[in-house]
Amino acid sequence: MNDLTTSIVNGVTRVSILLLSVLFMGWAFYPDYRPEVSGLILGMVGGLFNVRFLSIKVRQLADLAVSQESRRFSFGYVTRLCIAFLIVMMAAKLEQVSLGATIVGLFIPQLLTIPVSIIVSLKSKN
Repeated sequence: MNDLTTSIVNGVTRVSILLLSVLFMGWAFYPDYRPEVSGLILGMVGGLFNVRFLSIKVRQLADLAVSQESRRFSFGYVTRLCIAFLIVMMAAKLEQVSLGATIVGLFIPQLLTIPVSIIVSLKSKN
């Protein structure tokens, strides 16, 4: 399971970085859409951080389950919520960044986990 989750998170990171590079090119070549592209960039960076953080927390939970140690565990929901809130507040404060695009950008890395996990699971069966 560890190799599968690591490859899924690495795949999401690669696809997100590819999308971020396309967005940076869009920011450079289409100045009329800079607020929307800036919002998507800001949101995707925050969303990618949240995906990686959740991956670390799931790995810690798996290690805790294997060790059969009885202690409380948190998925870091408040931390991830605060990161998203911080990103949204930055977008609201900056006039050059679209708030709606930032919120959409926060969800893109999480939504990318679905097709990436399907592709990774199909590759691992072969």
